[in-house]
Amino acid sequence: MADQIPFGVVEHILTNLGSSAFQEIGSMYGVPKEMTKLKGKLGIIKAVLLDAEEKQQQSNHAVKDWVKDWVRSLKGVVYDADDLLDDYATHYLQRGGLARQVSDFFSSENQVAFRLNMSHRLKDIKERIDDIEKGIPMLNLTPRDIVHRRDSHSFVLPSEMVGREENKEEIIGKLLSSKGEEKLSVVAIVGIGGLGKTTLAKLVYNDERVVNHFEFKIWACISDDSGDSFDVIMWIKKILKSLNVGDAESLETMKTKLHEKISQKRYLLVLDDVWNQNPQKWDDVRTLLMVGAIGSKIVVTTRKPRVASIMGDNSPISLEGLEQNHSWDLFSKIAFREGQENLHPEILEIGEEIAKMCKGVPLVIKTLAMILQSKREQGEWLSIRNNKNLLSLGDENENVLGVLKLSYDNLPTHLRQCFTYCALFPKDFEIEKKLVVQLWIAQGYIQPYNNKQLEDIGDQYVEELLSRSLIPDNIGELINLRHLENSRCHDLTHMPHGIGKLTLLQSLPLFVVGNDIGQSRNHKIGGLSELKGLNQLRGGLCIRNLQNVRDVELVSRGGILKGKQCLQSLRLKWIRSGQDGGDEGDKSVMEGLQPHRHLKDIFIQGYEGTEFPSWMMNDELGSLFPYLIKIEISGCSRCKILPPFSQLPSLKSLKLKFMEELVELKEGSLTTPLFPSLESLELHVMPKLKELWRMDLLAEEGPSFSHLSKLYIRACSGLASLHPSPSLSQLEIRDCPNLASLELHSSPSLSQLEIINCHNLASLELHSSPSLSQLEIRNCHNLASLELHWSPSLSQLEIRYCHNLASLELHSSPSLSQLTIIDCHNLASLELPSSLRLSDLDIRKCPNLASLELHSSPSLSQLTIINCHNLASLELHSSPCLSRSWIYECPNLASFKVAPLPSLETLSLFTVRYGVICQIMSVSASLKSLYIGSIDDMISLPKELLQHVSGLVTLRIRECPNLQSLELPSSPSLSELRIINCPNLASFNVASLPRLEELSLRGVRAEVLRQFMFVSASSSLKSLCIREIDGMISLREEPLQYVSTLETLHIVKCSGLATLLHWMGSLSSLTELIIFGCSELKSLPEEIYSLKKLQTFYFCDYPDLEERYKETGEDRAKIAHIPHVSFYSDSIMYSKIKDWQLMCIEFVEENKDLI
Repeated sequence: MADQIPFGVVEHILTNLGSSAFQEIGSMYGVPKEMTKLKGKLGIIKAVLLDAEEKQQQSNHAVKDWVKDWVRSLKGVVYDADDLLDDYATHYLQRGGLARQVSDFFSSENQVAFRLNMSHRLKDIKERIDDIEKGIPMLNLTPRDIVHRRDSHSFVLPSEMVGREENKEEIIGKLLSSKGEEKLSVVAIVGIGGLGKTTLAKLVYNDERVVNHFEFKIWACISDDSGDSFDVIMWIKKILKSLNVGDAESLETMKTKLHEKISQKRYLLVLDDVWNQNPQKWDDVRTLLMVGAIGSKIVVTTRKPRVASIMGDNSPISLEGLEQNHSWDLFSKIAFREGQENLHPEILEIGEEIAKMCKGVPLVIKTLAMILQSKREQGEWLSIRNNKNLLSLGDENENVLGVLKLSYDNLPTHLRQCFTYCALFPKDFEIEKKLVVQLWIAQGYIQPYNNKQLEDIGDQYVEELLSRSLIPDNIGELINLRHLENSRCHDLTHMPHGIGKLTLLQSLPLFVVGNDIGQSRNHKIGGLSELKGLNQLRGGLCIRNLQNVRDVELVSRGGILKGKQCLQSLRLKWIRSGQDGGDEGDKSVMEGLQPHRHLKDIFIQGYEGTEFPSWMMNDELGSLFPYLIKIEISGCSRCKILPPFSQLPSLKSLKLKFMEELVELKEGSLTTPLFPSLESLELHVMPKLKELWRMDLLAEEGPSFSHLSKLYIRACSGLASLHPSPSLSQLEIRDCPNLASLELHSSPSLSQLEIINCHNLASLELHSSPSLSQLEIRNCHNLASLELHWSPSLSQLEIRYCHNLASLELHSSPSLSQLTIIDCHNLASLELPSSLRLSDLDIRKCPNLASLELHSSPSLSQLTIINCHNLASLELHSSPCLSRSWIYECPNLASFKVAPLPSLETLSLFTVRYGVICQIMSVSASLKSLYIGSIDDMISLPKELLQHVSGLVTLRIRECPNLQSLELPSSPSLSELRIINCPNLASFNVASLPRLEELSLRGVRAEVLRQFMFVSASSSLKSLCIREIDGMISLREEPLQYVSTLETLHIVKCSGLATLLHWMGSLSSLTELIIFGCSELKSLPEEIYSLKKLQTFYFCDYPDLEERYKETGEDRAKIAHIPHVSFYSDSIMYSKIKDWQLMCIEFVEENKDLI
């Protein structure tokens, strides 16, 4: 079997490579030339793909096998290339902006690894494509013109059968004849493939005389190329399926079901494409069919005369080829638009010759006419006429398949893959359009263009294949249609006139009411009243564009939906553009749309009547719709009174949205409970509604809202008070600025409570909430106190932007594990009882908080305090599990009384007093990561650090302007050290740093760098970053030459640096070297040639060096061994980035767990 040619993937790659986005990506990653070369080579390969596809079909097995191997290799490399481009694009988008690009590049090894990996992959793909390109002349592959996607047209094949009228009348005569009538007789249509047997049978089957003569008709396609495998059960199953009878396991059960349908009824059965030549097996079927009334008939289509004889028709209808005049008539109707035959005299004669050469076979005629329909060049018609398969088509039509292949050869490349994929489906398999389009998308056969959805493009592909008669159109006689799937037809503007005749229709997801204004008299569209007769509809129905209803009076009489007993879901939509308002016509239309009482789900959108229809406002609404489970009403902006939904016995979900004029909720009778089954209630944007139903009332027959578990209220600005149901488990209230009172006296089931943007809420008191686990309060500016009387299950409490909150009572919440308080300006004190089980405490922007005391916090693992400017003291009496702590912007924090912190491993201190650092260091023996910043009064590291901390792994110090000396203990574990912007640091004293792997120095003195070099010589240093260190003439730090472990070296903005000395040649492990902004650097050392492991070398803003080391430069040989060399003369990596941006990026990286 031939390998499928990857037309679509190659086209997709070429489209990407030619786009401006990928040109930018190529420049960003330093591979613009490589991508341009890749595009050129793929263009050459694309030109020979059609020839490769044809050579796979040759009889020369050696050539065929060689081409197959070539195609397999091509498929492998283009799929890899497509993945590579996807990875480039994904990575580019994830980096999200120039600042992020610089941060990733400069601070992370991931960037280097990514670039290295991608370069290796790109190089591998280039080499493989080179090999494939070399195979083109060896296999003698020649370029061919590819047929591109063409514009679709509205021309449709004529539905009438040309030249078969006599055959049709002869068959109908036999079917209607009562002469010598038998109980069951057979009429056979015999002929070779392509003569139109099935089409002729369809014409007969749908003829009005036939329809009126038989009580019912059955169509079954019985295709099987091998008569030996005839299966009686299979035949009966197909017949039952046509009768809409479900499957049965045994033959006896199927026999019973069949007899129930056809017994004593005159029926017509069409058996299409029969091959069975076993008389006994036909007798088995015939016996089962003999229970019908006298005059029942069977029409058989077959290629075998013996089949007709076996089935009892000794004088079958034998189809021959069409007469020459009929052949030309059929050909010209398809190949030319009506009346245009004489516009192209140069090809007219050629067309007549082609029609004659088709030997009267309709399928061949249609196929060739469809190919030529869009071709008007004389040479194109001559190539078809001179085709060897057409020339060899004899009277016995033995070469029909060769001619039919012409239709495939003339397919655009984007359709070839889709068409051949359909070969996976069995013969006569009814292919669902939606499924096959999804399969094409999954295979990557459908490529996007013109910003269209892939599903829409797939639908267009199907239509193109249908128009070329390459796939069957299985719609058949629509009068028997049961399922019409149109839910994805977003651009559908109206329904076809006469759709109301499809009375057997069971599925119609969407009915669009069209606007007939401006339509011609000849163009009729289906009105809403056509729905009235479609009473077999089941499942869901959406009626859209109800604002277009013109026959309002007819619709308002009712009956449109009442008869649809199986309809379970109904969606009614009015869609208006701009400021167009509705009118009272909406109510008249709505009056006529009363559904059946079995409805379970209704959705109403955009209804602009001032009140709902009478059937919705009925006080007996509960008895009218006893099974209604779900209601959603949205955008009904003029309605003032809500129907008595509270009386619906089965209603579980009610959503009301954007009802700006609603002022009253109709309750109906108060003797019965309100909403006895309601579980979820959502109210959105109802600004004039001032009061809800009383959810805590007890009716005569029981409590109201007894099952309500979820209540969501948003943007109900008129709501002043609320009495929630005791059964609630989730309550969310947002954007209700006038809500002043919220009574939650007893909420045994309440587990989640959110109150957001309720500015007038002054107090919140939870009397009994044993199940409450999550409480979030935001933007309640007037909330002054919060009392939680009994909340034993509360685990998460978050309070944000409650500026007047002055007190918080937490004694009754022993399970509280996460407490977040942000932007509560009036909070002056916070008492955290020892009974709490806090694991995470986060307090930010509480400027009046003066002290904080945690009596006992055995579970506390994270402590965050930020921007509490008046916080003077902090006491942690017992926090044995505290592992991470961040304290920022607390400039007045002078006292930090704390018990030993045996688990503290990560500590960040920014803008606090030096004494606080000393106090914490004395009790933090397990510290592994220490971040210190903006400590203005720190001259040296606290001695407590030297005495008590021995396992430090990471130390980062930044923005300490008065730091003068840095004395570190012997730190056998220290692996990362960063010192940033400490300009007065003059001395550095450390015994040894044997495990130091990463060292970054920025904004320090040159002599400090020199001291570090001597220490680093005995370390395991792998990464060294030197940045913004002035006064460097050269890197003369000879001790660095002994650091054989160094892998990454960055030198950035070091003014005065003029040379890199010879010792660089001893850095045998160096893989990445980046030099940027050292404007006085004039040369690179000769020893760079000996750095055999160097993979990446970037240097920026050195025009002189770039000239010498570019591909044609005099010193290029020195760096020719380095795979990835970039000059970045446009300074894309650094020069456009401000220092403060880099500081922010580094800050985020250092504190990403916090932020």
